[in-house]
Amino acid sequence: MMEITAQMRENKKIEFKDQLKIVVLLSVPAILEQLVGTAMSYIDTAMVGSLGYKAAAIGVVASTTWLFGGICTAAVLGFSVQVAQYLGAGKNKLARQVVCQSILFNIIFGLCMALVVVAFSFYLPKLLGADPSICRDATLYLAIVGAFIPFNMMAMLHSGMLRCSGNAVLPSLMNISMCVFDVIFNYFFIYILNLGVAGAALGTGMAQLVVGFILMYIVVKKEKSLRLLGDESWKFDKDILKNVVNLSIPAGLERVTLSLAQVVMTGVVSGMGAISVAINYVAVSAEGLCYLSAYGIGGAATTLVGQSIGANRKDMAKRFAYLTTLLSFVLVIFMSVIMFVFAPFLASTLTNSQEVIDGASECLRIVSFSEPLFAISIVVMGALRGAGDSKCPFVLNALSMWGMRVLPIIIFTKRYGVIGVWATMTFELVFRGIIFLIRMVRGKWLDQNSVK
Repeated sequence: MMEITAQMRENKKIEFKDQLKIVVLLSVPAILEQLVGTAMSYIDTAMVGSLGYKAAAIGVVASTTWLFGGICTAAVLGFSVQVAQYLGAGKNKLARQVVCQSILFNIIFGLCMALVVVAFSFYLPKLLGADPSICRDATLYLAIVGAFIPFNMMAMLHSGMLRCSGNAVLPSLMNISMCVFDVIFNYFFIYILNLGVAGAALGTGMAQLVVGFILMYIVVKKEKSLRLLGDESWKFDKDILKNVVNLSIPAGLERVTLSLAQVVMTGVVSGMGAISVAINYVAVSAEGLCYLSAYGIGGAATTLVGQSIGANRKDMAKRFAYLTTLLSFVLVIFMSVIMFVFAPFLASTLTNSQEVIDGASECLRIVSFSEPLFAISIVVMGALRGAGDSKCPFVLNALSMWGMRVLPIIIFTKRYGVIGVWATMTFELVFRGIIFLIRMVRGKWLDQNSVK
């Protein structure tokens, strides 16, 4: 990656085969990571599913954990994009300075987020209309997940920095390790200590803690372009923090907007009963298999576009955006066919209830038609963020999610049950893919860089 970046800074021509090679080299480890992560998530969900309908407690608060996780992801984005662009420009000392700032930010922001989530956990399940029989488990799960937020954020932060430096293999291996640790810790807490749903949360949190510290050590001590040399300042830098604000606040608002929409939808589904909650949760868990490659390629798009912008090569940024989007579209078409054909099998690996399997299978087959366009929105969003354009994804996602999904579900589809919810979601994902594709083709995002 560093060789390609150097060639871009020298304004040399990058052959198409080299462009494709670097896209594949960055994407494949991330895709494998997503694949293993999804496989481990299946095992995780199956382990919790063995507890019976108590597992619905996780489904009730799942969208809330995505909300706070999304906020942390947005905060991390503000640092990782700067690392990509500074390394692309050959400003390694500034990149190392960003690492120092990110560690300080992680401690302060992570602890604040943890306190907020733990406080909310005592009230949220009831507010979402959860059945009283699962409220206690839902509270416990959310409170424990919240307490481990600083460590989850640490893992995301340093994993993102390694990727944006061009090292896709190591963070992928470490995040695969996190999934393995998750299963091991889950088995210990759920079955050995018999902690049930709370054990699932503890298992995940401990896996995040272990891998978070390992990744931080690798970044600050071992990674060639980012390891700290002792000439960095640990005082807050107003320019770096200003860049974080410009990049992270729109991304954070985007995640809040999307996740609040998911919370509202969870509330709607929760009002349909425990079976509908279980169908929705199983379908959401299984659906991740289809678009996981898009998130891997989207991460590659952020790195490649970010370093291209840093090297002042907008032509290469555009080429990498187009190439990663096309690759993702093709792969997800293939995965959509697999999901459509094997929907009952995928659902059956997560639950023993035939009623839940039948309902989740129908949901998966409906949404499979929208997944290729959803993949386009994911990768284009990664490219836009690499270019420093985080405002437009917020606007487009908010418009699509609330205007084309949430409002129709509230007004029209509640009467049609969870199948109606998923049919509406399918239409919205198609719309979202189209508007993101239009944004990429118009090319205005190349002039929206927020990093100064």
